[in-house]
Amino acid sequence: MIKKLLFMLTMLSLFVMTGMATAQSLTRNERAEIRFLEGMIDHHQMALDMAEHCLQQPESEVIHAICQSVIDAQTPEIEQMQAWLLEWYNIEYTPVSMLATSEDEMEGMPGMDHGSMGHSTSDEGPFIDPPMTMGMMAGLNRLTGTEYAIAWLESMIDHHDDAIHMSERVLPRVVHPEVGELAQRIIEDQSAEIEQMEQLITELEAE
Repeated sequence: MIKKLLFMLTMLSLFVMTGMATAQSLTRNERAEIRFLEGMIDHHQMALDMAEHCLQQPESEVIHAICQSVIDAQTPEIEQMQAWLLEWYNIEYTPVSMLATSEDEMEGMPGMDHGSMGHSTSDEGPFIDPPMTMGMMAGLNRLTGTEYAIAWLESMIDHHDDAIHMSERVLPRVVHPEVGELAQRIIEDQSAEIEQMEQLITELEAE
């Protein structure tokens, strides 16, 4: 019995040491790339949640096209980033939807004690706070019509701005050119969308 226990402890120690060696073998740029991909997956998921919430508001048809465009653009990007994490780093990463998950359910999910949204097989967690996200959604729930549309657009502008800064920070450290191309596309596309949304806010406020 004692020999069996010692054997199990030895194997466990080897497993932990192997995991530590794997983490330590990553370069600083690889760790930055992982953080960017995991963080951007969660960031995109938050945008999808906001867009789905928008589509459920019949009084806010004026912004439905923008909401749908967010879903159409960012859903395949999430899938692509998940594929890269798995292919390059053997990391399976799954974001958590704020629309489908209650706060009580989130407390028992892996990774929630780190303050992260998604669940990853790596220890490099993203940087989005679930309570903050849920609070913002609750704030939108109190509004309707033009007030909702303006508040949603302002929230999405702030959200896009965060994505642009995340992309700018990772550009000097990308390991795979595909990540650099994605980051640059996010900067360009979301900067253009911010201009479009700012113009729409001006039009809504003038009505």
